[in-house]
Formats: sequence, C-alpha cells, structure tokens
Amino acid sequence: MAQADRSLTGRRNFLKMISASLATTSVATFEHQAAAEPPPSASLIDTLPPPEWVRGVTRMAFLSPGEVAKAAKMGVQVVHTNLVWPYFPLRRDGGGLNGDDAKKLCALSEECHRSGMKLSLGLPPFPPVTLVEKHADWRVHPDDSDHALKIVARENDLGTRLGCNNGPWGEYLIEICCELARDYKLDGYSFDGNYHPPLCFCPACKAAYKRDRGREIPPRIDLDSVAYREYLVWRGERLEAHYRLLQKRLREVSPDIALMSWTVNAGRYGHFLTSPRVMSTRMNRLFDLPMQEWWLDETNLGASIAPAFGAAYLRTVAGGPCASEAYLMSRGNPYGSDSFPLHERLTRCFLNLTNGGVCAESLGWPGHEASTKAVFHEVSRRERWLTRTKPLTWAGVLVSEQTRQFYAYKDIEKHFLPHVFGAFRAASEEHLAVTLLNDWDMNNAALADYAVLLLPGSAALSDSQVDSIRSFVRAGGGLVATGETSLCDELGRPRKDFALADLFGVSYRGRPADAKTRAQLDANFAVTVDEKYWRDRSGVAILSWADHELLHDERLSELVPSKSVTFRGPLVRVTEPKEASEVAIRMRPEGVESSALPAAIVRRFGKGRVAYFAAAVDAALWSYAYPYQRRLLVRALEWAARTPAPVSINAPMSVQASYFVQENRAGKRLVIHLFNGTNTAANHGLPSADVPLREETIPIHGITLHFRETAPRSFHWEPDGNPVKVQRHGSAAELVLPPLELHALLVGEY
Repeated sequence: MAQADRSLTGRRNFLKMISASLATTSVATFEHQAAAEPPPSASLIDTLPPPEWVRGVTRMAFLSPGEVAKAAKMGVQVVHTNLVWPYFPLRRDGGGLNGDDAKKLCALSEECHRSGMKLSLGLPPFPPVTLVEKHADWRVHPDDSDHALKIVARENDLGTRLGCNNGPWGEYLIEICCELARDYKLDGYSFDGNYHPPLCFCPACKAAYKRDRGREIPPRIDLDSVAYREYLVWRGERLEAHYRLLQKRLREVSPDIALMSWTVNAGRYGHFLTSPRVMSTRMNRLFDLPMQEWWLDETNLGASIAPAFGAAYLRTVAGGPCASEAYLMSRGNPYGSDSFPLHERLTRCFLNLTNGGVCAESLGWPGHEASTKAVFHEVSRRERWLTRTKPLTWAGVLVSEQTRQFYAYKDIEKHFLPHVFGAFRAASEEHLAVTLLNDWDMNNAALADYAVLLLPGSAALSDSQVDSIRSFVRAGGGLVATGETSLCDELGRPRKDFALADLFGVSYRGRPADAKTRAQLDANFAVTVDEKYWRDRSGVAILSWADHELLHDERLSELVPSKSVTFRGPLVRVTEPKEASEVAIRMRPEGVESSALPAAIVRRFGKGRVAYFAAAVDAALWSYAYPYQRRLLVRALEWAARTPAPVSINAPMSVQASYFVQENRAGKRLVIHLFNGTNTAANHGLPSADVPLREETIPIHGITLHFRETAPRSFHWEPDGNPVKVQRHGSAAELVLPPLELHALLVGEY
C-alpha cells in the first residue's frame, strides 16, 4: 500500500478506507494484560498525568512530511503526520522498518526537533499482510466461526486485516510503538482507528470473556439485550486496559512521550449517533491530548449550537488539553473548501478556543495557506491565557453516556440529544457559568464544587450515583431535573419508579397517551402536512401557572403575559405531590387528559432545593423552541442554586461566554472568553443545508459584567490590552467592556 501522510488528502483517503470497514472493525484490548490486571470499576480510571509540555500546547498542524519548514515558520508547536505503517517482524526479531522508511522517519524527526517542534506520528493500527498470513487468528472475528481465518489479507483492503487488540496483536502493536519511539525519538502518537469492534469471537476474546465474566460472548449485536450491554461495557474496559499498558510502556521509553489520538465519541454530531459505541467515553482520559474532527457542515448541524456543544463536551471528557480540527468544508457532500472565507476559519478557531480547545489546523486545504497562517498568529497572541486552565464552577450539567447508549439507543436524536443540546443552548444564550459533567462526576467529591446540578433527561443512573446526588442536595446543593431522569439503572434497566422520587416529590406514571383524534389544522398549513408530521407531532400540551416564586421573573412575564403557553416536547405523567403548593406549573396534554397534570414541581429537600420538570423544557428548547423555555430552565437553576452565579453578563444571545481559572506560583487569574457568534447571513439559505460561511463581524458594544462578590483586583482586555471601565461596590464590581469584534478575553487578576 502506498504510504499514507497526514496531509488533508492523505487523511481523507485513509478515513474512507477505515469507515468502509468499521461495520465489522475497530479493536479492543490484549489478553495478556487483561489476565494480569482486572477491569477497572465503573468509576473514573486512574491515568498518568500528561507530560508537562502537553499542557502548554496551543498550536498543532496536520501536514505532509515535506511541509515541516512551512509549519515552523507559522509557529506550529506540534506536527502530526503519517509516514510509516506497522512492520513485521519486530526489530528485536530481526525485522523493523525497511531502509528507505527508516531514513525518512529519522530525517523527519530530526527536522522537527531542529525547528523546535514536537513530532506526533500517526500510525495506522493495522497488521501488515505478512503478519496476517502467519497469524490469521489475530484478526477480529465478527462471528463465531472460522470464516475470518479464510479471508485473504490484501495490501489495498484494510477490511482484510483488522487486528484485535484483545489478543496478541495488541501486544505486538505496543511493542512496535515502543521500538519506533526509542529508535526515532518520537514525541507522541495518534491513531485513526484502534477502537474496539461491536463484537469479536477471536480466540483471545472468547477466552478472556469466559475468564472475566464466567460466560460466553453474546451471540449477536443486540442493545435490547442486557447481556450484550454488559459485554459492551467489558469491551470498553479491555480497550482501556490496552491503552493503559501502551501509555505505561511508552513512558518507560521516554517520560515525555504523549498519546494525542483521535476520539470518536466526544463531539462531532455524527459520533453521538454511533451505536454500538466503539470506545468508552472515559477512554479519552487515557489520551494525553484527545483530538476530534470538527465538522460544521449540514450533516453535523453546523449552523446550530451543536458544534459549540461538541467542543465543550470534548473538553469535559478529556479533563484537560484537547483539540478540535475544524474542517474547512463548505458543504458535506460533495466535499470541498470552495469559496471558504478567511473570516469563517477564524470564527471556527475562536469558537474552539472559547470552549476550551487547542487549535489544530491542516495545512492541506488547497488555496488556504494564508488563512492557516492567520489562525496560528491569532492563537499565539492569546496563548498565555489559554493553557493550564480549569473551569470556573457554579452549575454542572450531566451529559450521561449511560443514558445515550443504554436508554436512548433506539433513537438518540429524539431521546438524548435534545435534552443536552437544549440545556447547553439555554446556558449559552444566558451566558451562565456552566460545566458539562460526565457519569463519573456523579460522586460526593466532584459534586461538592457546584452550587446546582442539572440532570437533562438523565434516565440511566446507578444506585451509587443516585446516593451521591441525594447527599449533594440534602447538604444544600440545588437540583434541576427533567423527563425520565433516574428511571433506569446504569445499564438502562427500567426501575418501577424514579430512583430520585423522594427528591422530586412525585412518582412516575408513564407517558401521556397519544391523542385519540388528530388536531384540527389551518387549511393553509394542512396542504403541506404528510404522515411524518403526524408521527412527529407528540408531546403537545398547554402549560399554565399562577403565582409562584419560581416564576417571579420580569422577562418570563413579558414572554408569557397570560401565564398560559403552548409546549411541544417530552412529557411524563407523575403523581400529585403531597403538598399542592409544590406544583409550580400544570399541563394539559393535547386531546387526552380531562384534568391538568403536574408539569413542574419545586420543593425543598434537606438543606437543598429541587425543581423537577415533567414537561422537559430542555429538550423542547432544542427541538421546538419557544423563548419562555429558556427562561424557565434558567430560573430553575437560579432558584435551586445554593449561591448565585459569581459573574453575570449582559450581552446579546449571539455572544457565547466561558469561564476559566488559571493558577500558578505567581497567583490566580480569571479568564473569560467572549465570542461573537453573530451570523449576518443567518436564515438566508435553505435550512436543511445551511452551513455557516461567515464573511464579516458586527462589533458588539455595551457588554457589561457584574461580579457579585470577590471581584478580581484588576482587569485587562486581551489580546489588545485595552482598558476596561470598572465601578467598585465594596467587593463587588461592574464592568463596561470595550467593543467585542470576533473574540476577546477579559482577564481578571486576583
């Protein structure tokens, strides 16, 4: 096979080959390590900290080996490129790279290091033909037969040589990585692939599953089966074990070598729909710097909040440095960067930075070398405020992978994404200090950092997670939950009632029945309606409320002066609470209920406060949005929180804000990113094909910030260093910011 490179063209062709084979592929972990080390528990796995140099990375580039000098002039810190493929036999056994490949890799490594750049080698994780010919049983076996053994390995067909990391191939690949790192002074690796298959019956997998779980591998891929769900968890644990060993062995070669690999479940819209998953979410913690392809084309809902959510989610699953490579595609099909504005490339870069990502750009987009240089220049101007940060904590929002994979798997777009996207949209438009959380964050220690927790349709929660959430609220924390939260355990097995029913003050009674008759439609609207419209028309209700402290909000009163409004979204039937005063909002589902049902319950629990929405306003804000839904959700967070948000911002909803803290020996500072997402061409195109191709910015004037207490002692507006007007009121402060062009940082020094 011709050598693959890390230029855009080489990467794209490589991806096509991988995607063509993923229906039966990816890979898991190797048997010998599994025997020596039992699977980790469901909590967060132990990981080695990234090398210190990784924490300082802000500019990475994907390029072909001949572009190293060009990258150095642009200020690139880390080079990602493909040059060689795995070899057979190992060097220790008399094999290794052939002479030509060895010379090329040696020259590449030396050139990168002379230029002051790190080299991360993209190594295709596929056994060579000669190895497969000798060890056919090392491949993935998609069924329990010897069919895989009979497939002839071919150089130009990756599907014929898919190695299983749960067996000897995993050990062999680790040894190759160690040999290459030692011989050529590599600084890091990335894999495009090297995940696990949805099912594998190779000899190593069958033996390991029997040993670890005491039973046979499930006969087929079937997420309706709890046995298969348990197997999928095990596959993830085995892949984690493989990467833990790879990380450990590489650090023995060099303490400064890093895994900077591609992730597939942490951000891109299409990846959220992948089911069964090909890696666990917490696997990202075993990458020193996980990376994602960040597509903003129409298939990835590039004109919506989804890309920003994807970048923020990658940051939370990574727990530290992570990168999004913003593709320049103007459309998803046919692919191309035609008529792609420089301004749009800068916009995507700044959106990534705002959500905590490292800038990763390709030098391979034809005709866009100048924009690549401009992006790296702008990042370098902001560099000192981008690294070694952690989120400012106030509100935590759970993005539950358990719920996505084991509860919503039949329709992830309907039962999972609307909840988390709607919650993120509300936080973004209201400029709240919100941190996305993972399943493993549902523990006493992690929750103690937050004033309020939002569980957006988080149906799948374990008993221990429920206990931690209960303890958090009892001790004074705030809780906002929606829909069928806590109705299932961590594997999606249904409970008879909410596990958090004592906090909600109500019990689960199913979903409202569908309307027996179709609603009467306006004749001018009805001519456009088909059967799909009626299938999608569900969860319609009238919400109404009287006087309640949750609803004491001027903006909400302006939006719903009649205190009665249409709702369309997920609905849940619940019992009446013991105290009637705990019902803040009632709902009357369309055409099926004779009496109004509880739609929002607000109550005290221990020292804390709880707001539960049986009418899931978070999901509605994404799928059938009205502005009142945003205000209801935000009011619930504000009401439930034990303390007010430390910072509030008055700015248009197109401004996204994020809040980070930097600490070092010199002191502590607050870094607030402000991103101007105004799109002057918004809503001008066909909605189903709309892709952001922004060409200009409208500067935003008059943005103000309010620090309620303990405001920083001084402020500066970066990267231009402009002054900031500050009015002090004791320990509080009010700031009037300079005009916001596209992106800026307010830096507060404590």
